Amino acid sequence: MRPSPLRAARTRTRLVALALLSLLLVGVVPTSASAATLSATGLSATVSGTSVTARVTFASNPTIQADRAKICVRSSSGANRDFAGSTDFTIPTTGSYWQSTATFAAGTYRYYACVYDDGRWSDVGVTRTFTVGAEPSGASLPVGDLTGWRQTFREDFDQPVSRGSFPGPYAGRWTSYSGFTNHSGAGTYDRKIISAQDGVLDLYLHPENGRPLTAAPVPLVDGAWGGQVYGRFSVRMKADPLRGYGATFLLWPDSDIWSEGEIDFPESTFSGVAKGYNHCPGNPADNCLWFNTDAHYDAWHTYTIDWRPEKLTFLLDGVVVGSTTKHIPSTPMHWVMQVESPNVDVAKQTSGHVLVDWATVYSRA
Repeated sequence: MRPSPLRAARTRTRLVALALLSLLLVGVVPTSASAATLSATGLSATVSGTSVTARVTFASNPTIQADRAKICVRSSSGANRDFAGSTDFTIPTTGSYWQSTATFAAGTYRYYACVYDDGRWSDVGVTRTFTVGAEPSGASLPVGDLTGWRQTFREDFDQPVSRGSFPGPYAGRWTSYSGFTNHSGAGTYDRKIISAQDGVLDLYLHPENGRPLTAAPVPLVDGAWGGQVYGRFSVRMKADPLRGYGATFLLWPDSDIWSEGEIDFPESTFSGVAKGYNHCPGNPADNCLWFNTDAHYDAWHTYTIDWRPEKLTFLLDGVVVGSTTKHIPSTPMHWVMQVESPNVDVAKQTSGHVLVDWATVYSRA
């Protein structure tokens, strides 16, 4: 005997009610994305060579069962380069973590969390960028000789070293002043503030026991302490605009005799603009050349000293900002990336970072 339509309808109603009750008891309600509030937190991407790992935590109020969820990626030309997605992805109110790894060609990419449900995609949360195959500062380390110059040293800081372990993998290529009072007398050089990560050298300037800690990394050309007569020296760096700290990236006489001269670029406090100086040989307390630039330290810049027997030239991002043909030092000098604290009272109240992306040295060809 067939059941009546009315009895069949009542049976279906009971089954639907039981199914909904079961879902409520386990805390899952199959709500569509269009009827829910979606969010994405902790969006980040880690680049290692051409491999990129992205991660995010999806959340929905109320819980939904999305058709797909992933991190969407767009190239600089707008091409779709998405990470592989997850299908039938449950997104609860408490959040669900998602991670994926993929390989990308060199370039800069936009990425963001995205959810597909109800026949459409929804962009969720913030949009960020990652870059593959480029320097952290946006300018590549020069590789190879230049006209009239032979490259004798270059460093890209592609090996990590934890703070307190410097020089570590850079032993034989770098050293640093450490364990004595800096030139101003207001702070102490201490190499333990130096680290390297994400392709940059990091000097963490801060006070310790009431005394500012600074550092002065020194590249070792051909693995040895000591400099050369004439050369070209370029560094790509930036710093937090710290009051109480400053840079004196200088060429200093190998003899330690100041009267042989001194060449500085950049030199000034990090809260001001970068300056350059040529201290007069024979009377270095005087400046035979000095100049200001409009470069602030909180942006990446390339600082270059071009030291020849007939001319001394200073370049900022490849553009000449100062030069002289007079009073040019002529004895061996070595390069020191000296960071100091000229004002201990101010420095004791501040802390921050100096970052160096790369450095290179040339000798006359």
